[in-house]
Formats: sequence, structure tokens, C-alpha cells
Amino acid sequence: MFKRMILDKLEKIEDLPTLLTIALEVEKLINDPKTSVEQIEYLIKNDPTLTAKVLKVANSATYSGTKRILSLNQAISRLGFEEINKITLAITFLNTFKPKNLDYEKFWIHSIMTSNIAKKLNQFSNDDNIDSTFTGGILHDIGVLILDQYFSDIYKKVFEIATTKNIELFVIEQNVLGITHAEVGAILLQKWKIPLQITDIILNHHSPRNSKTVPRDTKLVYLANFIANNRGYNNGTGFFPENFYDEIWTELNLPTALIPKILEEVGMELEQAKQFLKLGGR
Repeated sequence: MFKRMILDKLEKIEDLPTLLTIALEVEKLINDPKTSVEQIEYLIKNDPTLTAKVLKVANSATYSGTKRILSLNQAISRLGFEEINKITLAITFLNTFKPKNLDYEKFWIHSIMTSNIAKKLNQFSNDDNIDSTFTGGILHDIGVLILDQYFSDIYKKVFEIATTKNIELFVIEQNVLGITHAEVGAILLQKWKIPLQITDIILNHHSPRNSKTVPRDTKLVYLANFIANNRGYNNGTGFFPENFYDEIWTELNLPTALIPKILEEVGMELEQAKQFLKLGGR
């Protein structure tokens, strides 16, 4: 019953939110070597609120130091394409959804930490290819937000059962709703024509061996999600962190001895995540 109701609602959610559209266009541009600072500036300037928030974050202690950034062009030039992409995506994600039962600060910290850990894991595994780990990491639990926003009463009960019984959230979702947050997120993003690389990560972030499009990136986000949860950066739903399969370290060419180094580097980015929440949120 619930599954049909959820699918019907997803069918009625029409357009991709404007801010998320801009962020994904920015990401597309930065992956093109011919892109100029002016092209990215023009795209972000289409939304004055986004422009103001980008400048606010760019002028935080994390980025600007003592030198004030006065324009979007200056921010892009000084911080670089990758950081501007990161800031833009983070701000749009923060401002697109309105959680009801979620602890949004915890959810946000979990999302940004998962994406940062995934990025670090990718670097430590010596892979220089363009990857989808930051975007996939930050959006991996988007289905949780959608279920919380549109089906808050029943989803609150799902939280409570998962917490009380110490069972993984997606297991309870499947049992109670007939559909998981991973499936919900992937279905909606596919409808919004988000690139397959991203939707594949979202669909399979609890079952990375099922990934067909970007199995490596999906495994990175899966492992990052596990590490974030077990370091106390859970997503605000209160569910018990999942186990992971040991072979993943070998599959990703990652020695387990690197874990302390990864956690040390990512831990330093926690303040940055809090800055995003404070300056880039509603």
C-alpha cells in the first residue's frame, strides 16, 4: 500500500528545483577543460540568493583568511573550480529541502562528511580519474529527505522502529514501506534526468556490488558512509550503522593502515561543514 502511494507521489513531483539545476550545471562545466571563470560566474549569477550565499561562504575564515573576496569572479578565480563546485552544491542541497522529523544539522554533517571521506578515499587509492564521489556522497541519502518531507508521519514510525530494534534503516523501510530511501532517491533523480553515474551511486550505496555504471565510486561512497556513521557522524535518523564487507579494502586498493590518516584529514573538515550549515543554510 505504502509503496504505491510513494511511487504515485514521486510521479507528481515535477521539475528539478532551480538551485539544484544550477549546481549540477556548474559541475558539468567544471569537468570541461574549456570552461572559463566567466561561464561559471554567469551561471551562478542567475540566482542572486545563491550568489550572496556563495560569497558569504567564500569570505568565511575557512576560505578567505584575511583577504576579503568582493565579487563572484574573484571567488571563482581565487578558490578554484573544484572548491566553487563544492560550495555551490552544498548550498543548493542545504536550501532545496525542508526536513520535518530529521535532525537536519546531523543529516547535513553526515552528508558532507561522507562526501569528503569518499573524496579522500579516492585520492588515497591513487586514482586520478574524474569521479562522482563528492556529488554522490552529498546526495546519497536524498531519499531520506524526500520520504521525511512528503511522508513524515509514517516515516517517523520507520525511524522509531529502526532505532528501537537496532536494525538498519533500509531494512525497516523495505519491510514497512516496500521501498527504500535509496530507491526513492534514485527514482526521483532519474526523473529529473540527473546523470546515471550519480543515480547509480544513490541506488546502490548500501549494496555497492550491484552497481553497474560506476561500481568503484559506489564502493567509495558505501565505505565513506560506513566510516562517517561509525565516527559518530550519523544522518540524524537514529538508525544503527551497518556492517561492511572486508574485501572492499582490497577491491579499492586501499590499505587499512590508511584509516587513521583519512580520519585525521577529514576531521579537519568538520568545521568547514559547520560553516556551510551556518552561512549557506536558510
